[in-house]
Amino acid sequence: PLGKVLLVNCASPAYLAEFGVPTQPCDLQNRHVCIGYSTSAGGQETAWEYCVDGTAQAVMMPSRVVVNNAESYIAGCCAGLGLIQVPLFDVQHLLDSGELVEVMTAYRPAPMCVSALYPTRRQRSRRLGAFIDWFAALMAPHLEP
Repeated sequence: PLGKVLLVNCASPAYLAEFGVPTQPCDLQNRHVCIGYSTSAGGQETAWEYCVDGTAQAVMMPSRVVVNNAESYIAGCCAGLGLIQVPLFDVQHLLDSGELVEVMTAYRPAPMCVSALYPTRRQRSRRLGAFIDWFAALMAPHLEP
């Protein structure tokens, strides 16, 4: 385990102008859509997740489009196609520029764990150790304290 990254809920200003600003989870199913995210392996969309008093909750939301990579996910959000949940470090520059807006800050998803996985059957090589050290240093500024 290397740590956890903060996840945020985001929308574009154009989306918010069309659909309004969601403030709580019950708003999501009533009048909002998300950009669906599907892993290549499973093919099913992931649920919209959020925490209430430290307890994880999930709700399925309607989506306009389903993608399977972060670049398309973020681009679709910038284009106003729906809400997304994404690691903060992926969109901080877009939040800073105003291209995206964080919504429902009181209902963020639980932080996402980041780990380096490798087979334990063999001794860890110097090359693998160097990679893990490099990756850990690269991720350090983006991990929760």
